[in-house]
Amino acid sequence: MPKADDSAADVAELGGRRFPSLNWRPPRNAAILLAAGLIIGLVAGYAAGDRQAPRNASPPMASPGSASPAPTATLATGTAVPSEGGPALTQAIGICSAQSGRDLQLGVQVTNESAAEIRLGRVRAVLPLGGLRAISQLWAPCGAIGATGSASLGPGDSTWFSVTFQVLVGCPRPLPVQFTVDYSSAGESASVNVPGFSDLGQVPYTGCTGG
Repeated sequence: MPKADDSAADVAELGGRRFPSLNWRPPRNAAILLAAGLIIGLVAGYAAGDRQAPRNASPPMASPGSASPAPTATLATGTAVPSEGGPALTQAIGICSAQSGRDLQLGVQVTNESAAEIRLGRVRAVLPLGGLRAISQLWAPCGAIGATGSASLGPGDSTWFSVTFQVLVGCPRPLPVQFTVDYSSAGESASVNVPGFSDLGQVPYTGCTGG
């Protein structure tokens, strides 16, 4: 009995129309080409999607236990305020004294070290060891008679202030006398401590032995 043609086994007849059999398989070369085409399509699609990714996307969050990225430094700019390196008002080399009865007048010369005019205000005595009591002051050297109000001092200029004390001890020689001076410049108020007298050993006073 003759063997049926293999091609006849690959088709089925239905209503006069011929359809491929369910057992049909594509040739090996066609399968390889189909797989290669799928791979090329996937690669091309991934590349296109990567190019269209949003540029402002947030960076991925670090997983627990992983090292955190270093923080970005924020730079700020501003106007630097130059330092003048010292107070506007300083004590000069001049000092003076005058005695009137038991009272003792002590004076100090001060200089405006700034580039602006300053207005001088109140002078306060600082008495670390006591022994004296301030009773008046004026912006003038010792022995002068003048008003006790404030005065203006131009850049580089010097002036005097003097304070009269009531002496509370027999001899004031061991006593230090310092001062705090209030002043203002360009609408800003300030104060400065001046050393005054380290002690009154060099100040003549008749109540002291040998004075």
